Amino acid sequence: MSLRNTTTAYGSVSKFFHWLISTLIILMLIFGYFLDDFPKDIQPITYNIHKLTGLTILALMVLRLLWALANPKPVLPTDTLPWQRTAERMTHFMFYVFVILMPLAGWIGSIAENRPPHLGGFNFELPIPRDKALAGAAFNMHGTVAIVLIVLISAHVLAALYHHFIRKDNILVRMLPGRSHR
Repeated sequence: MSLRNTTTAYGSVSKFFHWLISTLIILMLIFGYFLDDFPKDIQPITYNIHKLTGLTILALMVLRLLWALANPKPVLPTDTLPWQRTAERMTHFMFYVFVILMPLAGWIGSIAENRPPHLGGFNFELPIPRDKALAGAAFNMHGTVAIVLIVLISAHVLAALYHHFIRKDNILVRMLPGRSHR
């Protein structure tokens, strides 16, 4: 299997980014939903883990974006309807925007709330003021983007299953780990 994409298949680097980031996002959506349910004495730790994982997703998404810009995207089957091509382009574009926006909003909210993510004694700061209203707006955006991502992920999974089980094309298979395409 090639590291790079071809016009007919995703390479191993694209697959790695896809599956790692998607797994982390799904786990973070679940973990984030239950953050307030953890015992109060460990909430600072659980919130910091959530923040650090969010920053990791942000870094991975930036690397994934750079990789996607440097690689051809496999083409869709020739019989793909125009509205489906548009939906595919829009969905992937929205994934990039919202998966980058979500950790940024959480990071901005954390900084504005004066609770930056930290690793040991190092704080991951941004040059923004401590501001309760900004923190509230950023966390509202963070929560709204979570809902948008749940909808996008659901649509993406349903589309992949539609292609695999109804259209019986290779759209799903070409993104599966360890698979080469033909």
